[in-house]
Amino acid sequence: MNSSVNAKTRKPTAKARDGVKVEKNIYRRGEYSYQVKMMFGGHAVVETFDTLPEARAFRDSKKAASVIDPDFKRVLESRIKKTEAASSSLGWLLNRYEAEVTSGKKSATSERYRIGKLKRYRIAGLSIYTISADDVAEFLGDLKADGVASPGQRKYCALLSHVFNTAAKRWRLKVSNPITSLELPAGGKARDRRLEPGEADTLLAELDKENAYAGAYARLGIETAMRRGELLGLAWDDVDLKNRVAELRDTKNGEGRRVPLSRAAIKVLRALPRPHKGPVLPIGASALRGAWGRAKEKVGIKDLRIHDLRHEATSRLFEKGVFDSMEVASITGHKTLQMLKRYTHLRAEDLAKKLG
Repeated sequence: MNSSVNAKTRKPTAKARDGVKVEKNIYRRGEYSYQVKMMFGGHAVVETFDTLPEARAFRDSKKAASVIDPDFKRVLESRIKKTEAASSSLGWLLNRYEAEVTSGKKSATSERYRIGKLKRYRIAGLSIYTISADDVAEFLGDLKADGVASPGQRKYCALLSHVFNTAAKRWRLKVSNPITSLELPAGGKARDRRLEPGEADTLLAELDKENAYAGAYARLGIETAMRRGELLGLAWDDVDLKNRVAELRDTKNGEGRRVPLSRAAIKVLRALPRPHKGPVLPIGASALRGAWGRAKEKVGIKDLRIHDLRHEATSRLFEKGVFDSMEVASITGHKTLQMLKRYTHLRAEDLAKKLG
């Protein structure tokens, strides 16, 4: 190739045109060279020769090798993968994950928010075949600088881990999960906030003023330990007042469950307007959050979240002293006893009374 003849010693007789096709896959290049251009599996092979016979021999040998030589195929596949690596960014993978996986989740809204935020960082422009634990660590450092605490960083790690696992297992992409070799940020202390004596009555009264359905939501939350989505999605068709049972068909873990209703919960339900069909609590999540925030501010209650009502309800179930752990879990819908423990915060004062 270009070494057998010194083109500068030749004297051209006529000006040749570059790029003119001589025969299939062979093109003239300059005054005295011939270039072979071929495609194998979407990858271009280009070589230049001094003579037409040399170019012909190379073309024919490559065609034959592509059919019978397994080593040639492996080299070609390797080149193709390197080309894919340069064009397959994490941003591209996140778009596919959002369209095919996130869209089917109950937590789609919050996950779309995280994906959108993640795509604004440098890591989104990196190839999914080359992202390392160091790249993820840098991303977590950027999140920390932007005010995202350790528990929030862990959620981004969980998202990235599932994205890479999905890419490898479902879409058969040759990627490795960089999260597996990373020390995850601390999970943070589990919340143990409960309603203090007197807070419940004060807060419930103010919620009633803000929005009657917000007040009913809080009362039912304390009595049933239902999640926010479960309560807001509860329909009258799924409430059996006579047998005191609510049927939950769309839960966080994807499994339905039947929730027993206390007399206090039945009283709240009977006081609500009851159309023939429709939701028990016709109030949206944003309206509920707004009423909750205004009521808390007016009565001076701090550091109490809507989700803390589930902690309160779970703890009260144990404090009744009539349910064991499995029975409480069947009411609350916790999949494991470890998760149930995180939601249970018994007061030492109440336990002292039982000691006698």
